[in-house]
Amino acid sequence: MEFSELFTQSARDVLPHARSKGLVTYFDYRGPQLELHDPGPYLRAGIHRILLGIVDCFDAGFVMFSAEAEPPVFGRSSILIHAAGTGAHRPSDVLGVLQRLQLVAEDADVAQGLVARAQAPCPVTAGSVQFVDAGLDGLVISLSGELAAEEIAFEHSPDAGGSVAWLVSPLPGALDSVETRLRHLGWHVASFEQLGEAAAALSTGSPPMLMIAAEHSGQELPLLQQIAQDLPGLWTVLAVVAGSDTLRFRRKCSVDIRVLPFSPLELERFTAHVDTRTSTALSRLTSPAPLYMQESRRVLVVDDNVVNQIVARGQLEALGYEVVVAGDGIEALDSCCDEPPDMVLMDVDMPVMDGLEASEHLRSLQRVGNLPPFPIVAATAGDTEVRRKACLKAGMDGYLSKPMDLQALADELHRVLPGRPISVEL
Repeated sequence: MEFSELFTQSARDVLPHARSKGLVTYFDYRGPQLELHDPGPYLRAGIHRILLGIVDCFDAGFVMFSAEAEPPVFGRSSILIHAAGTGAHRPSDVLGVLQRLQLVAEDADVAQGLVARAQAPCPVTAGSVQFVDAGLDGLVISLSGELAAEEIAFEHSPDAGGSVAWLVSPLPGALDSVETRLRHLGWHVASFEQLGEAAAALSTGSPPMLMIAAEHSGQELPLLQQIAQDLPGLWTVLAVVAGSDTLRFRRKCSVDIRVLPFSPLELERFTAHVDTRTSTALSRLTSPAPLYMQESRRVLVVDDNVVNQIVARGQLEALGYEVVVAGDGIEALDSCCDEPPDMVLMDVDMPVMDGLEASEHLRSLQRVGNLPPFPIVAATAGDTEVRRKACLKAGMDGYLSKPMDLQALADELHRVLPGRPISVEL
């Protein structure tokens, strides 16, 4: 696993929560591309706990997720991850996060319930976690440590050579750091607030090579599809947050639908397409077809009914997923702790421990870093609005009605487990 890709995925897991709170977000990675020797699932768990922690500190404002990595020395690379933010926050929320992360206060005002500095070893990565409250300047939670890794060597770094990219977003920060990172890769970037404005500009001047639009209203896809049809040489990209319903259409349209934030390798692939050293004049006339790598994913099916277990296993395996089964919530917790899955398909009504309680326990373990993040989707015969709300409150990401329709299951899997874009060799 490449480290910047792993860090990007960690940010994707938390971004929907940040956006739901109205927080403006920023993502950045600096350093070489590192192939990790054996990261396991718990490096993501360690990163997740601090990214989620900073988001939970704020009611409004700005948060950023950044990582720095040093070139390896004797097979070890030093890494530093910052989760930082500024804006409206309550001291009680901050204290709750510090307690959840088991950070020990070094500088505190007990009377006011304020902590200026705290730290503790990371329980899952063997790194060090530090918290700093800089007053009006904001809060920072950092994770530092070393990883066993080797640097990935490329023949050359891609350069867009002044090719034009258009970014479309009505909200500041909706595309995170895409503009800055594209400029560093040699792109000339122009920004538009509305997709209609960008579409009108296409008819009056030379089109760009790349157009990236941030999903805002949920109505962007049809217009982007029309633009892609009219201009086959334009690489049209719709940027969405994880869990967006638009991901259901990912393999069914000509628009390249991608999950924010974009990884360094994704932006380098955009650039390699227009770099004269890695492409031809003919290849640049047509945008590349979206290619997504659907890794073998492991799904945990939790259901006390043997027939439902058999049917769910068959449907998931027919869709290319590996399946393990648990008969109740307790078994599900044990299975997740033994070997974390990529997704849980959770029945709601079960003996011993039902799906709602099991989901709450799993989310609690993920908040403290004992488990890496993964989506939980309810599968139940009791399809009511009250039940749907209860599932969402328990921390579930989606809801499927029994008996499950194969296409509905496939669409939901595409939404919560989108395949990673394939990166070209640079």
